[in-house]
Amino acid sequence: AILCVGFFFVYTTRNDNLWMDLETIPYRTETVLYATDSAGNTSRYAAIPCTQHKEYVPGEQIPQHVKDAFVAIEDHKFYEHWGFDFKRTVFAVTNEVVHIVTGNYIGGEDGRKQGASTITQQLVKNLTRDDEGSKMAGYMRKARELCRAVRLDALYSKEEILNAYLNTISFTGNTAGVQTEAKKLFGKTVDQLTIAEGASLAAITNSPGRYSPVNHPEAHLERRNYVLYQMRDQDYISAAEYEAAVAEPLNLSYQGEVALPKYVNSWFTDTVISYAVGDLLDRYSLSRTEASNLIYNGGLHIYTTVDPSLQRSMEEVYATASLHPQPVVTVTKQLTGEDGQPMVDNAGKPVKGEVQVTPQAAMVSLNYDGGIAGIAGGLGQKTVNRPFNRATSAYRQVGSTMKPIGPYVTALEDGWITWSSAFPDKPATTIKNAAGEEIDWPANADNTYLERDLLVREGIARSVNTTAVWVGRQSGNRRMYSFLHEDVGITSLVRQDANIAPLALGATTYGISPMEMAMAYAMFGNGGSTVTPHCYSTIESGTGIVLVTADTTKTRVISEETAFIMNKLLMEVVDNGTAAGMWVPGGMESGGKTGTTNDKRDHWFVGLTPYYVTASWYGYDDNLPLEAATGAGHPPTAAWRAVMQAAQAGLPAKNFPEAKGVTQEQYCTVSGRKAGANCPAATGWYKWHQGPDGSCPVH
Repeated sequence: AILCVGFFFVYTTRNDNLWMDLETIPYRTETVLYATDSAGNTSRYAAIPCTQHKEYVPGEQIPQHVKDAFVAIEDHKFYEHWGFDFKRTVFAVTNEVVHIVTGNYIGGEDGRKQGASTITQQLVKNLTRDDEGSKMAGYMRKARELCRAVRLDALYSKEEILNAYLNTISFTGNTAGVQTEAKKLFGKTVDQLTIAEGASLAAITNSPGRYSPVNHPEAHLERRNYVLYQMRDQDYISAAEYEAAVAEPLNLSYQGEVALPKYVNSWFTDTVISYAVGDLLDRYSLSRTEASNLIYNGGLHIYTTVDPSLQRSMEEVYATASLHPQPVVTVTKQLTGEDGQPMVDNAGKPVKGEVQVTPQAAMVSLNYDGGIAGIAGGLGQKTVNRPFNRATSAYRQVGSTMKPIGPYVTALEDGWITWSSAFPDKPATTIKNAAGEEIDWPANADNTYLERDLLVREGIARSVNTTAVWVGRQSGNRRMYSFLHEDVGITSLVRQDANIAPLALGATTYGISPMEMAMAYAMFGNGGSTVTPHCYSTIESGTGIVLVTADTTKTRVISEETAFIMNKLLMEVVDNGTAAGMWVPGGMESGGKTGTTNDKRDHWFVGLTPYYVTASWYGYDDNLPLEAATGAGHPPTAAWRAVMQAAQAGLPAKNFPEAKGVTQEQYCTVSGRKAGANCPAATGWYKWHQGPDGSCPVH
């Protein structure tokens, strides 16, 4: 039993270093996010204010009489005990046992439950926010609190503990710490308080509601004078000081309740909070409440991956929504209340009504180290914190944007195809439609087929479905699924997706998020490797202790040669394919792939420049059909181009990484074979050991 209890306490206090490092107290007014530019210079990007209004003040600026007031009324043996008062603790335990047995506390029916918390124990509770609990859970919490108090007393001096307590103790409203309460009530800093005013602060903490000097001045004065009496009785003040302080009226200069700053985070800051909470939860086995408390009240320093210029450009494009048509559709759906929760009637049934909806959009850009450089989770001006983020959490059908990361890259990597391999533009098989009729499959977007073969370069540029399916058959379903799910790390794919339609044409079971699509396409722009997307490099305490380090390990999934050739193929898309003319100005290479799903419910573009890989989506949240043009009028492509043009302005021009094992060769644009003297020829990119097939049989 002793071992079990010991294990319990070790387990439940294992993360105390996160809460009980008193050196971090000065930083616990906000969590700060930092950005680092290309030159390695770090600057403040944003801040997440804590949930109470605080202002740290060093101990030497807190008058001794203020400290004495709190010790006198809260814990008169503070300087003598080891973090807990033995006699008070024994009495409190005995009193609780009597209550369990008899139903009353010591003293009969009028007896009261008596607390035994010392200043050190109160500080522990303020720092850990360990829930009170009831019955056994409450007893175990008190036991943890006592052990923590002893540990804290052993690690820090009494002065350090008292100063930490005075900077974290809760007062009226949303105020914490003696400095902010002094300013709010008396219009002065704590070092300017009189003995009576210092006693007023100490009088509040026992019951801020009951002893508020603003709402209950008479009760407050009675309590304040009792604090002064205790100070006199314990020789903290002289008789003359006591008489003068008791006679001093309650000279409030009430400044009003201190409002917490009203702020709306950027989409990037929201993303940092979500990722950080999840990572702290996993790293330290915290509850979600504990992890959130650490983010908001821990005074952390988070070194992010944001590119402020890119984030700003993205926010401007998505706030105006000028590049995204907004056709209004009326649908019948469950209504939501002002709190955002679904409405139900008295019987618990959903309350439905007609609602007008417009399309939404999302975008996320990664650098080639896997860092999230910019993110937008929805259209329009952002007005609330942490709404639904479509860039990370909307799983949609991806259509033709699956073609490069499924069939084409695996077949090219495994040597089944080259730049100019030829495939027939005809159905690969027949399937039964909803009416049970056999139809040709796949159909191209325009429901027509050409009377000739198509080359890989043309198939990707024009986003031809038949070519993608024929190429996918070369790779095989098992190979494509394993590559996407295991190697690239698209976890939203499931076993049912190990089929040609999901893997070649993007008709997956649950869809894929913009974040996962950007992660997958990153392998083309960084020489064949993937990195798990992350929005920070480290999470640190205010004093610089590293709490979490992001995983930035690159994993090679394709060769440099394959990545280089795929990049060149994707550049064809913006040069003369489905996104013709949408290359990014500025002298740098760019490429990408459009995607549109059945009934035009989802519109995608995943674009690459030498600096960023970006996934852009547009459609209705309700998965309604949406008519939108392609090319210059394709909303996700136009948004990508606008964001990249603004974000990359002024950046040094550069190209994608080169690959040594690649050569340029002439091929026949009809047969795809090695060009002869009479062939219409073009230049393609090939692995050095795998050029165009033999002589052209056509010319």
